[in-house]
Parts: sequence; structure tokens; C-alpha cells
Amino acid sequence: MAIHALLKEESAVQTTAFNPDDMKALVAAFEDACNRLKVHDRQSAMAFLIARTIIQIAKEGERNPERLTQRVIALYRNRTVDPRS
Repeated sequence: MAIHALLKEESAVQTTAFNPDDMKALVAAFEDACNRLKVHDRQSAMAFLIARTIIQIAKEGERNPERLTQRVIALYRNRTVDPRS
């Protein structure tokens, strides 16, 4: 899953410390955003873009999964998504 790999990468470089509750919030936001944007393939480029965006927003201080999802939806809702993803 895209977000798990990116979170592991983040923890390896130790640029941001996400605690277990933060990680649950980020994964929940990722899943919700992917579902709402109809991104079914969690390994697609769009899924990685969503994951990176969620992580970046979280680095800026947002940890609420609903607000994370809303911000990602606002950014990508009109973006063309490959129907195979």
C-alpha cells in the first residue's frame, strides 16, 4: 500500500516523527481519500500522489483524518483519474 511505504521511508530518514495514533490517522485519511476519489489501485501513481500529499499536510501539523481527507479531495477532485487505477 502506497502510504505504508512512504511512512516507512519517512521514519527511516527521521524528518518527522509520527506516533502510532498519527499513523492511524494518516492511513485512515489515505483510504478515505482514495475511496472518495475512486482510486482503486493503491499502487497507482495517483495513490502515491494522495499519500505524499497527506504526509506533507501532516508534516505541516494537521493530524485530523477528516480534515486531511477534505484537503486532499479539494486538491484532486477534478483531476482526471485513470479508470484502471
